[in-house]
Amino acid sequence: MKNSIRQLWRTPVKAVLFFLLIGGAAFLLTMGANLFYVSSKTREAAEGAFSTIGTVEQKVSSTSMEKYWDPATQDYAYYSNKMYDAPISDEVLDLEGIPYVHKPKQRPFYGAFKEGYVVRDTHSEVDESWLGIGGDSVIVEVEPFEDCVPDHPVKLHFKKTLYGKITDRMLNRIWFWDYTNPEPQPLYAGKTYIMALFNNVSLEYQGVLDKDKYPDVSAVWTPWIDIKGYQYTKEGIEIDDSQHENQFYSEVTDGFYETAEGKRWLNMIEGFRIADYSIPVIPTDATNLLMYFYNQDAGIVEGRDITDEEYREGKRVCLVQEEFAASNHLEIGDKLELPLYYADYSASASFSYPMWSTQTAAAKLINAEGELYAPFWDEEYEVAGIYKVYAGTDTYTGHEAAKNGVIIPAASVTESDEDNILGYGPMKDYNTVFQLENGRIDAFWDVWNKQGSSQLKITFYDKGYSALEQSFQNTRKMSAILLSAGIGTTILILLFFCHMFIAKQKLRTAVERSLGMTKKQCRTSLLSGMLVTAAIGCAVGAGAGSLLTGTVARSLEKSTTYSSLYSTGKAVIEEIASSPEVLTGGLARFAIPVSAAAAVLAMAWLTAYIMVSGNLREEPMELLAKMRHDI
Repeated sequence: MKNSIRQLWRTPVKAVLFFLLIGGAAFLLTMGANLFYVSSKTREAAEGAFSTIGTVEQKVSSTSMEKYWDPATQDYAYYSNKMYDAPISDEVLDLEGIPYVHKPKQRPFYGAFKEGYVVRDTHSEVDESWLGIGGDSVIVEVEPFEDCVPDHPVKLHFKKTLYGKITDRMLNRIWFWDYTNPEPQPLYAGKTYIMALFNNVSLEYQGVLDKDKYPDVSAVWTPWIDIKGYQYTKEGIEIDDSQHENQFYSEVTDGFYETAEGKRWLNMIEGFRIADYSIPVIPTDATNLLMYFYNQDAGIVEGRDITDEEYREGKRVCLVQEEFAASNHLEIGDKLELPLYYADYSASASFSYPMWSTQTAAAKLINAEGELYAPFWDEEYEVAGIYKVYAGTDTYTGHEAAKNGVIIPAASVTESDEDNILGYGPMKDYNTVFQLENGRIDAFWDVWNKQGSSQLKITFYDKGYSALEQSFQNTRKMSAILLSAGIGTTILILLFFCHMFIAKQKLRTAVERSLGMTKKQCRTSLLSGMLVTAAIGCAVGAGAGSLLTGTVARSLEKSTTYSSLYSTGKAVIEEIASSPEVLTGGLARFAIPVSAAAAVLAMAWLTAYIMVSGNLREEPMELLAKMRHDI
């Protein structure tokens, strides 16, 4: 071996060049393999830290002009109203070839009620006279002092409260005005009427109430809500109950509350009580499909999230909002009964259960027959986690968290809600959400542009994954270039130098064999010096490649431009991609450079062995004779 090394370094320029080039080849292979590894690890981390969410919204098809009676002008006024075509089924989004993680589904929210729910941070009775900010809503029995037509403020005698609270302002009389009706029905003295009234204190400021003409009127009670029931089929078709539309009051006669109309009033009143103490239940296929979780406006503070398996199998587990859990002394593992009364496919739960309010919006829980909705699903759910809402509680986009919200797997509700659909409307971005595989937005559009509906608006959110995907691709391309260059360079270097150091050493081989050296000794003489030099060069090159991987990876990462909107997700990836475990530990530090050096050395040995074997095939005397002839 010493002789072999001595012979190799008799031409130091060639030997040094071989050392540097073979080390460079190992450097390229190590760098390329390390970059591929780092890219794979950061991409794997991104798959866990990022998700691609899409929302669906049916587009407005037209606008219509709606009229209403303006008492200030004593004429009709008009306003524009958005119009939609018939609701489009979410089945149109179920197209073959789209890489869904969770398919689009128009999800409702449910209303749940059970006696004993504490829905506020106090145990005092709810002020049921609330509707909106600063308003009073009641259902009362009244009697006119005289025959009248309520096309102006008329005085009524208060007799009985059926819903809401009567304040001192009412005393024994109220002023009533059916002000939005151009032809109000007459009221008669001696008759009792049940009315749904709203204490409207803004008419004077709006210029509708003439205080000079009615100096004794300080506040006017106006029609609040009619007794029309709302019910829809599973296809989104409203079941007709138009005969009770705009019916804000009825005459109370003997036995009235035993009649269908009287029972309708009582059912509506009971529905208000249920609504006042109900909670929203939000079914979903993944917690991340709820935008307040996706945007990190809410997070789990106790327990755990619902698992993918539990969502998929419809396990009866739930996530409970922090304030509701505290008010009802719920802990992880407790059971919560959820009798579901109604399903609403038309709105967001945050509209009916706003976080900023101490109460829910008034809801009529009567169907088209005037009957109170009965629970269609009543099961106990185990509390898996408790979540806290951090932000986004004072806007009205529909993506906000609902007060007292309970989140459940959609698949856990196995009974149909077809007889309990309180509201239905077109798909909106807050009730139709899906998830795609990361980096597959272009694949979605390729299919959608050919087969999708032009009446739907699709919006994607990926927190900057698309920008990261470009970074991953750049790193992959760089690693592929380095690996290809390393392999190609290694082959060329070995062919050239093996030819120079071995194939052209046939005379040396002939002399050594003539002096009695065996083929094995000759092979060692030719190979050992070259392989030792190659081994040292590979070790140095692979080590340098390993040490410089972090610098190159970070420079590639910095070359990608990110929006500050995605800074949180970017920080997650940067932290993982630059961590010592990825760049300098384990596989990247030892296994990859050792493997790269070993691969180059193995190629060197194989190439040299083949050329040495070629030298040894010829007899020494024939080689010498050939050499003398060439000379």
